[in-house]
Amino acid sequence: MKKLVSIIIPTYGGGEFLQRTIESALNQTYNEIEIIVVDDNGIGTENQLKTQEIIDRYKDNKKIKYICHEKNINGSAARNTGARNAKGWYIALLDDDDIFYASNIELQVKALNELDDTYALTYCSHELYKGDNKIEEKHVTESGYKLFELLSHKCNIESSCTVIRKSVWDEVNGFDESFKRHQDWEFIARIATKYKIKAVDEIGVRRYLEFRNSPKTPDQWKAYREYYLKKMESTISTLPIKQQKEVRLANMLDISIQYLKQKRFKEAAKIYINEKPGLYGVKYFIKRFLIQIQKKGLKINAFKKNKFKQ
Repeated sequence: MKKLVSIIIPTYGGGEFLQRTIESALNQTYNEIEIIVVDDNGIGTENQLKTQEIIDRYKDNKKIKYICHEKNINGSAARNTGARNAKGWYIALLDDDDIFYASNIELQVKALNELDDTYALTYCSHELYKGDNKIEEKHVTESGYKLFELLSHKCNIESSCTVIRKSVWDEVNGFDESFKRHQDWEFIARIATKYKIKAVDEIGVRRYLEFRNSPKTPDQWKAYREYYLKKMESTISTLPIKQQKEVRLANMLDISIQYLKQKRFKEAAKIYINEKPGLYGVKYFIKRFLIQIQKKGLKINAFKKNKFKQ
């Protein structure tokens, strides 16, 4: 007998892409699924009513459950609400502007079924899109106990790419609802303190770069990252001293780069110098900065393609 998978879709802002997302979940080759859409707009708001219109198109589909928060809380709370109402053996997360490819759930469930209980989750490779334009593919390879790699951002796991054992979700009490940013990092890292992860190098998800919730300023970006580091102190402290230093350095240099991108050179230099980066830090800074330049170039190219089409 196939194990039920609960696909949780938190939504906020009117669900501009929600129908596309729901359709991708319904079109899975693995048919033992339930889809839980959690509306975080707040009952009676304009965006909630727009979302309700979309959901009403599926009123006869018993695979879909719609839950609406009385008021806006945040995405972490919406995911937790979905999990509390989930009946599945596994939980799959899907953001409301991303889509699953048809074989995604089947491939990840197959991998999980072949693993022992020391593994908490699988995560898949994915494509990045800006509008209709494919930007790049992200292939995943990191498996096993990967806490250090996650905390130092050498291994990145996107929420829409994960399938998690429900028993593990319940054990770690889901997402920390105090987070406004980086809640995915904290949640996965908390799991990784006790369990292994498994990479499934198959393209299972198309992620769309919408930047709806991105910080608007480097100061806001810095505040979010520092909050993440403060909340992760006890977890980071379990690592060897050298790794602890690398984790802090990686995160602080990311903050420095955000200031550099905005040409706020004084703030960027101050953070960089204070961290005394050494050779590892210099290599990390250069690598991450080049990635930022590449991303900016890809965004510009995608914009030009869209403009040319018009």
